[in-house]
Amino acid sequence: MVAKSDKSIGYRWKIDFNGRAKNSWHNPPSLANPIGYCDDFERVPDHEQEDNNAHLIVKRSWDIALVPLKQVPMNLFLMYMIGNTLSLFPIIMTVMMFKSPFSSLFSYKTTFQKLEGSHHILQKMVFILSNFVLIAMALYKCNAMGLLPIHPSDWIAFALPKTRVEYVVGGPVLMS
Repeated sequence: MVAKSDKSIGYRWKIDFNGRAKNSWHNPPSLANPIGYCDDFERVPDHEQEDNNAHLIVKRSWDIALVPLKQVPMNLFLMYMIGNTLSLFPIIMTVMMFKSPFSSLFSYKTTFQKLEGSHHILQKMVFILSNFVLIAMALYKCNAMGLLPIHPSDWIAFALPKTRVEYVVGGPVLMS
């Protein structure tokens, strides 16, 4: 038995994209251009496009530099909401407040690697300083929770912890 070649087998569903189709429904008539289409358009000069690209690069680098600064209000709200008690949720939130700025500081080179040029020094400084602000807020929260060893009684076994001299409690004023 002789095998037939693929070209000799004609399938009805087969479409030949290389040659002209035999059926008339494959050949659409030439259509007029749509409304608003013009062949004679002017190209934007390249120097305007380069200026626009430089502006976009600076804008993008400022957007990247201000990301940690945009987290400050959220962290302030979280610090207020979690309170100063020592329980699982406040400790996890405080650890996350430390983890986020440290991971951004360790990866700042990859963060700014996509952007080109020498104008990124100020943006990098803002990025690093805003991460230090977030770290300072996390340290303040640890201090408010009593997790930082800042008193002598935390380090020395025979030193007594500070005792409060006065306690203030709010309430109604009693008249006699």
